[in-house]
Amino acid sequence: MIPRRTVASFTALALAAGLVACSSGSGGPAATTTSVRPATAKAAYEGKGPHPVGTTTFALGDGRRVVAWYPAASSANDQPTEIFDIASLLSQKLQSQIAADLRPKYAIDAHQGAEPAPDGPFPVVLFSHGYAGFPEQSADLVTHLASWGFVVVAPDHVERSLSGLLGTASQGVPALKDPEVLSQSLDAAIADSKRAGSPLHGLLDTSEVAVAGHSAGAEAAYAEASSDPRIKAFISYSVGLGGEDGKAAVPPVPKVPGMVMLGTKDGIIAPAESRKVYDDMRAPKYEVQIQGAGHLVFSDICEIGKDQGGLVALVKEAGLDLPASLLRLASDGCEKGDLEPTRAFAAIDHLSVAFLRYELGIDAKPVGLDPSVTKAFTTAKVTLTIDPA
Repeated sequence: MIPRRTVASFTALALAAGLVACSSGSGGPAATTTSVRPATAKAAYEGKGPHPVGTTTFALGDGRRVVAWYPAASSANDQPTEIFDIASLLSQKLQSQIAADLRPKYAIDAHQGAEPAPDGPFPVVLFSHGYAGFPEQSADLVTHLASWGFVVVAPDHVERSLSGLLGTASQGVPALKDPEVLSQSLDAAIADSKRAGSPLHGLLDTSEVAVAGHSAGAEAAYAEASSDPRIKAFISYSVGLGGEDGKAAVPPVPKVPGMVMLGTKDGIIAPAESRKVYDDMRAPKYEVQIQGAGHLVFSDICEIGKDQGGLVALVKEAGLDLPASLLRLASDGCEKGDLEPTRAFAAIDHLSVAFLRYELGIDAKPVGLDPSVTKAFTTAKVTLTIDPA
């Protein structure tokens, strides 16, 4: 259980943008029935896909920001790479309190407004960030998906995002439940794709839609998969059910294929909670365990400001007061003794793409979804459990 944050605490979040906190649920022993479909045991999707990646931003009717990453034409490679500035999510007053050299910029492998790839349309993946997170928090994952032919649509859940909690994105925006935000974001992306001149014009295959999310966003993805009939598959990275205090109503079990990924050293959402979610899911279902990985392995948080000592060090240098509870959230998975997140990216990326491509019908047969494929990942120890029944 993560205690409710106070407004005063959010000043300390200004640089510690990795505080993607959890939704809590009850733990339990994991059932490990493993059954394998015929598959090509090769990590075919661990490297970047054939498409460069474009990015664009639009807004819902209530004004909340939505970011999309999409397969782009080859001309995108001649454009500048996107640079993400976390401090841009803050109010002008808070930004003025952060020295320029303590304001880390993070390169995202995408190109703003790039011409879309000519070989669309492409399936859509909705992505839901974690508590005190932001749409760009899992940049490696979302751009990897886009490079392999998915349009990724990621809204700002202002009810729990960094910018929303700090008051810069939530003013005048009515509170919505996570599935409402995700479904409205899909609707908005579809509308934008019909607008002449939009980078998404004609790019969305709305017959093939999936949803994914991390931490609080993992529960959001689960709930969206059980409530919006357009969703054909879901991935939950580090998931627990029941909300922050574990007392919220648990969403119905989705009727569509699902994948759960967890880090075995996750100190925010106990691995047993994610295993319990997997156990209770309908087949076909997949469980991925990353040995020695913490909570933030499914995001880029540990990489932001890394050459300056990391976000926690920058917060301290800036003189901001960071409570111990938030320090734990900001560092779980980034500390000495944790598996370095980038060592797991290849496995996370490949298995995410392989699952989505197979369950959305892009691959007629599963590619690299055999448990033996985990031997191909030499920088991280990964296990894959499958129940196809």
